Amino acid sequence: MADNHEDKYSYLNKIACETEVHLQVVTPTQPVRLKTRLIGVDPNMSVILAMSTNSEWISAKQYIREGQKVIVRLMNTEHPDANLLAFQTNIQKLMSIAGRWLVLDYPKEVQQLSLRQHMRLPVHIEAKLLHPETKKECSSGFLNDLSIHGGAFIGEPIKQASLDKRYILQLLLEGDKKSIVIMIKNTKKADNKGSLIQYGLVMKAQGEQVKQFVEPLLIDCLFN
Repeated sequence: MADNHEDKYSYLNKIACETEVHLQVVTPTQPVRLKTRLIGVDPNMSVILAMSTNSEWISAKQYIREGQKVIVRLMNTEHPDANLLAFQTNIQKLMSIAGRWLVLDYPKEVQQLSLRQHMRLPVHIEAKLLHPETKKECSSGFLNDLSIHGGAFIGEPIKQASLDKRYILQLLLEGDKKSIVIMIKNTKKADNKGSLIQYGLVMKAQGEQVKQFVEPLLIDCLFN
Protein backbone atom coordinates (compact mmCIF):
# COMPACT_ATOMS: atom_id res chain seq x y z
CA MET A 1 0.00 0.00 0.00
CA ALA A 2 2.85 2.35 0.82
CA ASP A 3 4.39 1.79 -2.61
CA ASN A 4 1.08 2.65 -4.29
CA HIS A 5 0.87 5.80 -2.14
CA GLU A 6 4.35 6.83 -3.26
CA ASP A 7 3.57 6.00 -6.91
CA LYS A 8 0.75 8.57 -6.91
CA TYR A 9 3.08 11.32 -5.76
CA SER A 10 5.79 10.21 -8.17
CA TYR A 11 3.29 10.42 -11.01
CA LEU A 12 2.17 13.89 -9.89
CA ASN A 13 5.76 15.13 -9.57
CA LYS A 14 6.58 14.04 -13.12
CA ILE A 15 3.35 15.05 -14.87
CA ALA A 16 4.02 17.16 -17.95
CA CYS A 17 3.69 20.92 -18.06
CA GLU A 18 0.72 22.15 -20.12
CA THR A 19 -1.40 19.20 -18.92
CA GLU A 20 -5.08 20.21 -18.88
CA VAL A 21 -6.37 21.00 -15.39
CA HIS A 22 -9.98 21.16 -14.16
CA LEU A 23 -10.08 23.45 -11.14
CA GLN A 24 -13.07 23.43 -8.80
CA VAL A 25 -13.31 26.30 -6.33
CA VAL A 26 -15.18 25.20 -3.21
CA THR A 27 -17.81 27.80 -2.24
CA PRO A 28 -20.72 27.79 0.26
CA THR A 29 -23.19 27.65 -2.64
CA GLN A 30 -22.60 26.27 -6.13
CA PRO A 31 -19.03 25.12 -6.98
CA VAL A 32 -17.09 27.26 -9.43
CA ARG A 33 -15.47 25.21 -12.21
CA LEU A 34 -12.57 26.53 -14.26
CA LYS A 35 -10.24 25.12 -16.90
CA THR A 36 -6.55 25.88 -16.98
CA ARG A 37 -3.16 24.22 -17.50
CA LEU A 38 -0.29 23.01 -15.36
CA ILE A 39 2.80 25.23 -15.14
CA GLY A 40 4.74 22.81 -12.97
CA VAL A 41 5.12 20.89 -9.72
CA ASP A 42 7.64 21.64 -6.98
CA PRO A 43 7.70 18.26 -5.14
CA ASN A 44 6.53 18.49 -1.52
CA MET A 45 6.20 22.27 -1.85
CA SER A 46 3.60 23.45 -4.37
CA VAL A 47 1.63 22.91 -7.58
CA ILE A 48 1.58 25.85 -10.00
CA LEU A 49 -1.29 26.53 -12.40
CA ALA A 50 -1.83 29.21 -15.02
CA MET A 51 -4.47 31.88 -14.38
CA SER A 52 -6.58 32.77 -17.40
CA THR A 53 -8.18 36.10 -18.33
CA ASN A 54 -11.31 34.66 -19.93
CA SER A 55 -14.84 35.47 -18.75
CA GLU A 56 -15.13 32.41 -16.47
CA TRP A 57 -11.99 33.39 -14.56
CA ILE A 58 -13.09 37.03 -14.36
CA SER A 59 -16.44 35.94 -12.90
CA ALA A 60 -14.64 33.80 -10.31
CA LYS A 61 -12.17 36.54 -9.33
CA GLN A 62 -13.75 37.06 -5.89
CA TYR A 63 -12.98 33.43 -4.96
CA ILE A 64 -9.39 33.35 -6.22
CA ARG A 65 -7.64 34.34 -3.02
CA GLU A 66 -5.05 32.99 -0.58
CA GLY A 67 -6.34 30.22 1.67
CA GLN A 68 -9.28 29.35 -0.62
CA LYS A 69 -10.03 25.61 -0.76
CA VAL A 70 -9.93 24.07 -4.25
CA ILE A 71 -10.14 20.66 -5.88
CA VAL A 72 -7.71 19.93 -8.71
CA ARG A 73 -8.26 17.27 -11.36
CA LEU A 74 -5.58 16.55 -13.98
CA MET A 75 -6.03 14.33 -17.00
CA ASN A 76 -2.89 13.07 -18.73
CA THR A 77 -4.04 10.90 -21.64
CA GLU A 78 -0.74 11.40 -23.51
CA HIS A 79 1.13 9.33 -20.90
CA PRO A 80 1.23 5.54 -21.58
CA ASP A 81 -0.58 4.94 -18.27
CA ALA A 82 -3.30 7.53 -19.07
CA ASN A 83 -4.12 8.51 -15.51
CA LEU A 84 -6.57 10.89 -13.91
CA LEU A 85 -5.32 12.55 -10.72
CA ALA A 86 -7.37 14.50 -8.20
CA PHE A 87 -6.56 16.20 -4.92
CA GLN A 88 -7.92 18.82 -2.54
CA THR A 89 -5.72 21.70 -1.46
CA ASN A 90 -5.61 25.45 -0.76
CA ILE A 91 -4.44 28.45 -2.74
CA GLN A 92 -1.03 29.40 -1.37
CA LYS A 93 -0.46 32.62 -3.29
CA LEU A 94 -1.14 34.51 -6.53
CA MET A 95 1.92 35.47 -8.57
CA SER A 96 2.30 37.86 -11.50
CA ILE A 97 6.07 38.37 -11.69
CA ALA A 98 6.93 35.88 -14.48
CA GLY A 99 3.34 35.22 -15.54
CA ARG A 100 -0.15 34.93 -14.12
CA TRP A 101 0.32 31.95 -11.80
CA LEU A 102 -1.80 30.34 -9.14
CA VAL A 103 0.40 28.62 -6.55
CA LEU A 104 -1.28 25.83 -4.57
CA ASP A 105 -0.17 23.94 -1.49
CA TYR A 106 1.30 20.52 -2.26
CA PRO A 107 -1.49 17.96 -1.62
CA LYS A 108 -1.61 15.73 1.46
CA GLU A 109 -3.71 13.13 -0.35
CA VAL A 110 -3.97 12.17 -4.05
CA GLN A 111 -6.59 10.05 -5.80
CA GLN A 112 -5.58 8.27 -9.00
CA LEU A 113 -7.54 6.47 -11.71
CA SER A 114 -5.99 4.59 -14.63
CA LEU A 115 -8.05 4.89 -17.81
CA ARG A 116 -6.16 1.99 -19.38
CA GLN A 117 -7.54 -0.44 -16.78
CA HIS A 118 -11.15 0.43 -17.74
CA MET A 119 -12.04 0.47 -14.04
CA ARG A 120 -15.71 1.08 -13.34
CA LEU A 121 -16.43 3.85 -10.86
CA PRO A 122 -19.67 3.98 -8.89
CA VAL A 123 -21.86 6.95 -9.87
CA HIS A 124 -25.48 7.97 -9.46
CA ILE A 125 -26.56 10.13 -12.38
CA GLU A 126 -30.20 10.56 -13.39
CA ALA A 127 -30.58 9.08 -16.86
CA LYS A 128 -32.92 7.74 -19.54
CA LEU A 129 -32.70 5.26 -22.41
CA LEU A 130 -34.28 6.57 -25.60
CA HIS A 131 -35.24 4.83 -28.84
CA PRO A 132 -32.48 5.62 -31.37
CA GLU A 133 -34.89 6.64 -34.14
CA THR A 134 -38.04 8.01 -32.52
CA LYS A 135 -36.16 9.44 -29.49
CA LYS A 136 -39.07 8.27 -27.30
CA GLU A 137 -38.29 7.31 -23.73
CA CYS A 138 -37.88 3.54 -23.25
CA SER A 139 -36.74 3.53 -19.62
CA SER A 140 -36.13 6.05 -16.85
CA GLY A 141 -33.60 5.48 -14.07
CA PHE A 142 -29.97 6.25 -13.32
CA LEU A 143 -26.43 5.43 -14.40
CA ASN A 144 -25.01 3.23 -11.65
CA ASP A 145 -21.36 2.86 -12.69
CA LEU A 146 -19.09 4.10 -15.45
CA SER A 147 -15.85 3.24 -17.21
CA ILE A 148 -14.08 4.64 -20.26
CA HIS A 149 -15.99 2.23 -22.53
CA GLY A 150 -19.25 1.40 -20.77
CA GLY A 151 -21.31 1.30 -17.64
CA ALA A 152 -24.48 0.06 -15.98
CA PHE A 153 -27.90 1.67 -16.20
CA ILE A 154 -30.63 0.76 -13.70
CA GLY A 155 -34.18 1.56 -14.70
CA GLU A 156 -37.63 0.38 -15.64
CA PRO A 157 -37.92 -2.78 -17.79
CA ILE A 158 -37.78 -2.06 -21.51
CA LYS A 159 -40.49 -3.67 -23.60
CA GLN A 160 -39.06 -6.16 -26.12
CA ALA A 161 -35.51 -5.41 -25.02
CA SER A 162 -32.82 -7.61 -26.60
CA LEU A 163 -29.06 -7.88 -26.34
CA ASP A 164 -26.91 -6.00 -28.85
CA LYS A 165 -29.74 -3.52 -29.43
CA ARG A 166 -28.83 0.15 -29.63
CA TYR A 167 -30.35 2.97 -27.62
CA ILE A 168 -29.49 6.55 -26.74
CA LEU A 169 -28.25 7.06 -23.18
CA GLN A 170 -29.30 10.52 -22.01
CA LEU A 171 -27.83 11.91 -18.78
CA LEU A 172 -29.40 14.79 -16.85
CA LEU A 173 -26.63 16.93 -15.33
CA GLU A 174 -27.48 20.08 -13.37
CA GLY A 175 -30.19 21.08 -15.83
CA ASP A 176 -28.09 20.08 -18.85
CA LYS A 177 -28.38 16.94 -21.00
CA LYS A 178 -25.64 14.75 -22.47
CA SER A 179 -26.40 11.91 -24.88
CA ILE A 180 -24.51 9.07 -26.54
CA VAL A 181 -25.37 5.94 -28.51
CA ILE A 182 -24.99 2.73 -26.49
CA MET A 183 -25.60 -0.99 -26.93
CA ILE A 184 -27.09 -3.33 -24.32
CA LYS A 185 -24.75 -6.27 -23.68
CA ASN A 186 -26.32 -7.92 -20.62
CA THR A 187 -29.25 -7.60 -18.24
CA LYS A 188 -30.14 -8.72 -14.71
CA LYS A 189 -32.70 -7.92 -12.02
CA ALA A 190 -31.75 -4.94 -9.87
CA ASP A 191 -34.28 -5.79 -7.16
CA ASN A 192 -36.15 -8.87 -5.92
CA LYS A 193 -39.42 -7.88 -7.56
CA GLY A 194 -37.96 -7.35 -11.00
CA SER A 195 -39.44 -3.85 -11.18
CA LEU A 196 -35.96 -2.50 -11.91
CA ILE A 197 -33.46 -3.97 -14.38
CA GLN A 198 -29.72 -3.39 -14.60
CA TYR A 199 -28.55 -3.02 -18.19
CA GLY A 200 -24.86 -3.45 -18.96
CA LEU A 201 -23.91 -0.92 -21.63
CA VAL A 202 -21.06 -0.30 -24.05
CA MET A 203 -20.49 2.98 -25.88
CA LYS A 204 -21.01 2.74 -29.64
CA ALA A 205 -20.10 6.27 -30.73
CA GLN A 206 -16.84 7.27 -32.43
CA GLY A 207 -13.70 7.28 -30.28
CA GLU A 208 -13.47 11.06 -29.85
CA GLN A 209 -17.18 11.30 -29.02
CA VAL A 210 -16.79 8.66 -26.31
CA LYS A 211 -13.78 10.49 -24.91
CA GLN A 212 -15.63 13.82 -24.75
CA PHE A 213 -18.65 12.15 -23.14
CA VAL A 214 -16.96 9.93 -20.56
CA GLU A 215 -13.79 11.68 -19.42
CA PRO A 216 -15.48 14.76 -17.82
CA LEU A 217 -17.80 12.39 -15.92
CA LEU A 218 -14.85 10.34 -14.66
CA ILE A 219 -13.05 13.51 -13.63
CA ASP A 220 -16.04 14.60 -11.57
CA CYS A 221 -16.12 11.17 -9.87
CA LEU A 222 -12.76 11.87 -8.24
CA PHE A 223 -12.96 13.75 -4.93
CA ASN A 224 -16.76 13.92 -5.07
